[in-house]
Amino acid sequence: MPGSVTQIRNALLNKKTLGYGLMSFTWRDPPVPFEEAASTMRELLKTVPSDTHKILFNLGEFYGEPFLNLKYAKNFIDTLDPTEKKKIMVSVKGGMNNATMTPNGTREWITNSVEGCLNVLGYIDIFECARLDTEHWEESLDTLIEYVDAGKIGALSLSEVTKEQIEMIFNKKNYKDYIASVELELSLFSKQIIDNGTCDYLNEKGIPIVCYSPLGRGLLTNQIKSTKDIPKGDFRAMLKRFQGDAMAHNMILVKFLEENFVEGKDRTLPQLALAWVRKNSSTFKNINFIPIPSGTTPVRVRENFTIKNLTDEEYEKINDFLKSFKTSGDRYEMA
Repeated sequence: MPGSVTQIRNALLNKKTLGYGLMSFTWRDPPVPFEEAASTMRELLKTVPSDTHKILFNLGEFYGEPFLNLKYAKNFIDTLDPTEKKKIMVSVKGGMNNATMTPNGTREWITNSVEGCLNVLGYIDIFECARLDTEHWEESLDTLIEYVDAGKIGALSLSEVTKEQIEMIFNKKNYKDYIASVELELSLFSKQIIDNGTCDYLNEKGIPIVCYSPLGRGLLTNQIKSTKDIPKGDFRAMLKRFQGDAMAHNMILVKFLEENFVEGKDRTLPQLALAWVRKNSSTFKNINFIPIPSGTTPVRVRENFTIKNLTDEEYEKINDFLKSFKTSGDRYEMA
């Protein structure tokens, strides 16, 4: 059974809680075979420090074939012993029209989405509408709150919302009391939520931030150095930041990080990038930043979850550089 909203929020505020994104297992053609995915998830549990408070599994109803992503997680969790199971929290995105990939926040649609997810998982710690249906957002939240009150969902999260939308929701009814986190993009290449005041606002409210794409959509993995490194059919090949001059400009940041904070040190570029995301908790002291890197092989998981930290001096030096560096190509700007 899921915990209460307060218990889940407090778990996410714990600095030892880690996050893991499972999207990459199933949102591809073909999906990673389950046996390989299970081996990778097992490696995750071996790699994560034993004193880690929780591991947040970040799932999506629509990550590939409907509910397949959830089935991978459920089938793996069912193999664990009770102690291991207690370490895992499950956060699920839904509320999307899977055919059009647009949000549908009507009561009927949200109910069908939640019931479908519950049918696979049996329980949901956190449910979040992947995108806000601006016409039916109150209907969405009112429906989901009924599930929380019934003990079928532990808490709610918001996903990919603006500061203005968060304020709108928090200032209406008692919605804030049901929200345990907000999921937003944050990386060294995409720090808009810091610059536009979103983090300041959530810091005032004590709401933790689950950070997706913490490795800059691959730019901070050392796996993508030019457009030719992007797999065929990958939507990133259409983004401006991965093209020609834009890519060359963006690699200036990668070079700066590697020369000053990776070479000669006991850490890799991805480990540095994840450390920077977590280190923001030292600036915004009332919340916690939980990056959710993926990793579909044991090698990648070992790298991403071998935790490295930044010193205050390193953090300040990186932020000073970022003040004069502007990413070429916005988050969803097409070429």
